Amino acid sequence: MSGENKAFTLAITAVSCAVVMVIAFAWFGPGLGSSVPTASASLFDEDLVQDIYREVSPAVVDINVDRRVGSSYSRLGIGSGFVIDSDGHIVTNNHVVQYGDRIRVRFQDGSSAEAEVLGRNPANDLALLKVPGEAVSGIDPAPLGDSGDVRPGQLAIAIGSPFGLDGSVTVGVISGTGRTLDSDISRPISGVLQTDALIGPGNSGGPLLNRDGKVVGINTAIQISALELISPRITQRSIGFAVPVNTLGAMLPDLKAGNDVRPPWLGISALSLDSSMKEFLGLEIDQTKGVYVTQVVPGSPADEAGVVASGVLSRGLPDQGGDLILAVEGAPVETVGDLIAELNNFSPGSDVELELVRGGEETTARVTLGEWPSYLSEPRRRVIPFPGEGSPFHDFPERRRR
Repeated sequence: MSGENKAFTLAITAVSCAVVMVIAFAWFGPGLGSSVPTASASLFDEDLVQDIYREVSPAVVDINVDRRVGSSYSRLGIGSGFVIDSDGHIVTNNHVVQYGDRIRVRFQDGSSAEAEVLGRNPANDLALLKVPGEAVSGIDPAPLGDSGDVRPGQLAIAIGSPFGLDGSVTVGVISGTGRTLDSDISRPISGVLQTDALIGPGNSGGPLLNRDGKVVGINTAIQISALELISPRITQRSIGFAVPVNTLGAMLPDLKAGNDVRPPWLGISALSLDSSMKEFLGLEIDQTKGVYVTQVVPGSPADEAGVVASGVLSRGLPDQGGDLILAVEGAPVETVGDLIAELNNFSPGSDVELELVRGGEETTARVTLGEWPSYLSEPRRRVIPFPGEGSPFHDFPERRRR
């Protein structure tokens, strides 16, 4: 069984739920054109939402992605984006543009411009486009807010082009913060915002706004029941997810410089540890939370630091004997999401201390973080199992077969 198949088996067996859930990136690509009716009711300040819409919507754009076929182009998909400055920089999701040979941006006034992909960050599903400055003349950029101030229950406004319906606005609340979402390169995105503001295919890359009309997130994915994939008649309101805008802000200078931003690399596969997994692994410690190391890639930073992996059984479950990561540079980590968030505070080349439990004894390991290998930045899938407690984190997925 390949490493990828083992990981998938592990995800299915480690997560027990009544209904299997999936994450689907909220973009409009091949095979995503079916319409499913939904109904919802919301209470909000209509004047406030209309004012925000009038101010921000001119900065929200449609993104048309084409693929070259011979000497011409065919439509691959559509998404959304938003203008962030007068120089013509436009933010969107990486998964919207990653397969495109030609990217065209359409503005609300009907004008359009061809865009280049200036920089990418697949690990957080972000991309920065560039159009000529004159193309955005007269457009006030969408103001960036502070996602660190976002709290559950706050107003959330999404603007974008679901199913190609440009300039659509939906309203809801922030349903949760600090969520963990898988990415195309199998490295979880940390700190994700959850919202019940309705988003759908075509919303990807569009802004999620607060009551001040500032961008707090970049809409990227929805969670739906697997039953809806089987039968459109079984309809439930989806849950939306947005990459926090502070994640964008931290890497914006590199993206504007035309760089593909790669995250720090540890070189492990690991699981969040809950009480049932602790019992299965026969751990004799009181610690019921932590990140359990199941695999270490040879020659990786973790391998060079002596981090011990448990290995994976034939049934896809982890074996006994792996290190349990409790903290990174003194910051406790209880879940895979915590581990990713802490690692993101450091750059490749940083020397960090891991606090571990090994064989029932507490110990430490110093790791010099590497840079995420370029071949691992290749996208792997667009529909993925919902990451929950016990889902695997892959810091070294296998090279994709061609």
